[in-house]
Amino acid sequence: MDRDLIAQTKARYNRIAPYYDIIEFFSERTFGGWRQRLLSHAMGKIVEVGVGTGKNFPYYPKGVDITGIDIAEKMLPRARKRADGLGLAINLIEGDVQALSFPDNSFDTAVATFVFCSVPDPVLGLKELRRVVKPEGEVLLLVFKGCRNS
Repeated sequence: MDRDLIAQTKARYNRIAPYYDIIEFFSERTFGGWRQRLLSHAMGKIVEVGVGTGKNFPYYPKGVDITGIDIAEKMLPRARKRADGLGLAINLIEGDVQALSFPDNSFDTAVATFVFCSVPDPVLGLKELRRVVKPEGEVLLLVFKGCRNS
């Protein structure tokens, strides 16, 4: 793992955390529908990496157990506020998709929406998702075509 790239990514997202939802306001007109379609397939115990400000929270099915992870700790209070406003009990923790702190086969579903363009080693991150998801589970992704890592 390139620790300098990880530190740069963390610093970048911590810096823009207060403005993140404003920056992406117009794009959410399109992305909201995509998020809704994707997350309708999420089931059971879920890990969402790159949770950011919690933009996916309104689209999760009822009754799921969500753990949200983000490398930028300044995103997490915004995600907490969104979860609380929706009445969702979501576990939010700081973490890196390239080195998840969960045992193998811990989750039924993993979710990452528009995350892997900013992960320094996306292959390592995807391997980590596969590791923590049960063999019969699913990894649900939204990615930008043409992002530097796709």
